[in-house]
Order: sequence, then C-alpha cells, then structure tokens
Amino acid sequence: MSASGSASGGFEESTSTTGPSGTAATVSTTSHTQSIEKLDGSMATGQSNYNPWCFRIVCILKEKNLLGAVEAETVSDTKDESVFTISTLNLKDLQIPYIQDSKTTKQA
Repeated sequence: MSASGSASGGFEESTSTTGPSGTAATVSTTSHTQSIEKLDGSMATGQSNYNPWCFRIVCILKEKNLLGAVEAETVSDTKDESVFTISTLNLKDLQIPYIQDSKTTKQA
C-alpha cells in the first residue's frame, strides 16, 4: 500500500490487488476530510459557506458510517470522538474558541 497527497489537497491511498485473471489491479480511495473548504462562520455577513460545508460533512459521516452518531440520543464515546474530530478539523481557526470547551459533538 502506498500513500500520496492528491492535487485537491486530499490524501490518497493505493492498494495493489490481484484480480480474478491473476493480473494486478490498483484500487484508490481518497479521504474526503482534507479536501473540503473549512467552515468560515461568517453567518452575520450573509457570506457563510455553512450549507455546502454541512452537505460535505454529512457525506463524509455517511461514508464513515458515523451519521447516526449525530442523530442518536445516545452514542458511544468512540463514535462521538470521531465525529467531533472530523467536524473540528474542518473549521477555520477563528471558529475554534466557540467550541474548544465542548465535551461532545452535540455541545459543539
């Protein structure tokens, strides 16, 4: 398995496998968490990128089978930490003070 940065800023992994005919095939997967624009939080000016950011975060959580952790009343600590990490890594630095004392994703 090899890893390399992609042009879009994402992280790509390539895995070589042997196909049914015995030939080698390469399968690529991309981590989408590093290729989306971070939430800027400029809601007061009407220029916020919240809607496209939210759509992309929901897609990432679905891909990682974590969306239920946002919607559920109770969630395991491991899943909550994963959702919290994905969400916070996709915020601009100016937004961090608003959530840095949060203990759970719902608090954030």
